[in-house]
Amino acid sequence: MQGFTLRQLAAKRRSVALAAYRYRFRQALRRFVARPSPQSLPVGPLVLLADGLWFEFAGQPWVLYLTALKACRGHVAVFLDPLLLQGKEGASRWRRVFTAIPPAVERRIRGLVVDDLPGMRQIAEERGWVLQLCHFHLLLKLHGPRRHGLQHALRGGVVRQELDQLVRRALALPEGGRLRGTLGRLGRLAEAGCGTTRIERAVREFLLQTDCYRAYLRHPQLHLPCTTNAVESMGRILREMFRSSRAGSNPSSVLLWATALIRSRPRVTCNGYVINRNS
Repeated sequence: MQGFTLRQLAAKRRSVALAAYRYRFRQALRRFVARPSPQSLPVGPLVLLADGLWFEFAGQPWVLYLTALKACRGHVAVFLDPLLLQGKEGASRWRRVFTAIPPAVERRIRGLVVDDLPGMRQIAEERGWVLQLCHFHLLLKLHGPRRHGLQHALRGGVVRQELDQLVRRALALPEGGRLRGTLGRLGRLAEAGCGTTRIERAVREFLLQTDCYRAYLRHPQLHLPCTTNAVESMGRILREMFRSSRAGSNPSSVLLWATALIRSRPRVTCNGYVINRNS
């Protein structure tokens, strides 16, 4: 689990065959995962960050649901044990994930940071959580594919540049005339045509949910992160582990190894937004 494969670890113990070493290691993982979760959660009001990691087994989709909790005034997020559910990512399954959070902990959650997934707004409203939608995923929708620096030569490239600048401005501006003017310009561009259907849809969805993308400004006391990057960093680590081993060969193995890895390194730096009063 420290950057070595099982084959490399077994090579250091020549008296044990590789197959036997794998068996012993898996049994140790199962005992480790069977114990109560050892994570020490932050105290006080919390922000919940969530993201899903997709898999496919026997032609069927599975999603590994990752959740982490950050103290509103803290700079570290602590991961909970993941859940692996069959089927596509959706609101009903996220409800199951959030219901699995211990009630005493859930009552301390004040905000939720996620990608713009269907049903998340309703889930947040049901629980009284402030919803912050991820800026990174929004901006990614506005960027066309890059091939050897030819992005601006693609259809709608000039308009897409302006849209990107306007959206970034709308995400950061304080309330007032400049923000209203920026949103108005975005609305006019969306109605006039932004070059591609995908980008037009992304702009319209942003305009409908501007408050959720700007929740970090509207609720400064929560110190909400603007992205799910802290959770996605764990997803990248898990993906790399599954690529370099046979740990992702089936659903039970994915959950076993993902839980063990997260428990072995449950903390990740996660900074919330803090207003600079001197700026």
